[in-house]
Amino acid sequence: MSTRAMLYCQHLAGIGHLVRTAELARSMSADGWEILLVCGGKVPDNFVFAPLVRVEQLEPIQSDPEYKTLSACAEGLSLEYVKEQRVAHLLLLLESFRPDVLVTEMFPFGRKQFAFELIPLLEHARRAEQKPLIVASVRDILVAKKDPETQEKRVLEVVNVFYDLVLVHSDESVQPLRATFSMATAIQPPVIHTGYIIASSPVDESAAAEDANSHLIPCESTDELLIVVSCGSGRLHAAKQLIMAVLRAAPSLARSLRHKFLICAGPLVQHETFQTYQELADGHANVFLVHDLPFLRRLLGQAALSISLGGYNTVMELLSARAQALVFAAEPNGDNEQKTRIESLAAQGLLREIHAEDLMNGNLAELIREALAFPLRSVHVQLDGARNSSKLLTKHTMRDPLLRSMSCAALEPSVRAVSGTAATTELERHSPCA
Repeated sequence: MSTRAMLYCQHLAGIGHLVRTAELARSMSADGWEILLVCGGKVPDNFVFAPLVRVEQLEPIQSDPEYKTLSACAEGLSLEYVKEQRVAHLLLLLESFRPDVLVTEMFPFGRKQFAFELIPLLEHARRAEQKPLIVASVRDILVAKKDPETQEKRVLEVVNVFYDLVLVHSDESVQPLRATFSMATAIQPPVIHTGYIIASSPVDESAAAEDANSHLIPCESTDELLIVVSCGSGRLHAAKQLIMAVLRAAPSLARSLRHKFLICAGPLVQHETFQTYQELADGHANVFLVHDLPFLRRLLGQAALSISLGGYNTVMELLSARAQALVFAAEPNGDNEQKTRIESLAAQGLLREIHAEDLMNGNLAELIREALAFPLRSVHVQLDGARNSSKLLTKHTMRDPLLRSMSCAALEPSVRAVSGTAATTELERHSPCA
């Protein structure tokens, strides 16, 4: 009988969290794991999961593009009703699937608004007759909070009671967890940096890229430069800022540079926004506009320059392709995750940062010329995060199975979700199962 893993993922405005978790599921499935991937956000119609991965959709919840409010994706359903349904659904899946490993993506280091369903899930998992290994799967950078000390103490109260392992999907030499979580040394379960996770392409990149080169970007000669512009899902306001700035820069660059822009507006871009882009792009022979680029990595390997936002998956594509890159940080609702990532990598000479003022004062054209004229050096970064994570989970699951099977019911600290935060009464008590 194969080892079972239940992976929980909640994506909100974009699909970055889903992409990363789906790639982890793909790698684990290839290593022989039986995978149940539980999705809390609405999955795009064209999203492709690995063939043997079982996907279970909770009643989806979304946020606005600025991450200020949550709402049910389905019209006519109240958020409170959806929350109740999701808790029941999650507990039923846990009971029926009986995983050897339970992985929560970002929680408890993020997604505290979903403590209403994750704390009950963790409590039931910890009391199970055959307790699963409980694992936190964390990206490279955590979002800075207004009261970081309170936030980090809240995280520690949960991670030190419930979790057996923390996997950080970054290269520790580039972006260690302690850089954005000051109390990292107080985390009791092992913390392991796996390397960054690079998503596999869901299509035949070679064939797709050949089609793109022949139909979308008919370069007139071999010395005509390809500049690829991408903005993740396309829903964030920063995506529109960046693409509009590129479209404004296109006419002046056409007069001084032999090139083509291939602009990906994003699979979730609003129809009205895409129409605006089309109107500005019309008449410019150096601009080609598409909704999606499933063959992005292949094109980045051929491109002279990439211009993009700084989301985790986009930047990993850039590093994997060793592309020359200009990167702009999306900062919805004050979220500094992308800004921190870009500044860290720019300081090491891995990419160039686009500042907000560069989009407003016409500097973007000059930044493009500079990036093409003075390319950055290529630096090795660990990019085997999905494969390494699968191997690590196999190793930790096989180790100390008797300890993991112990029931912790006698301890029963009271943990409940209250207005999106974990309220605790006895969480300072140390658990031998944590």
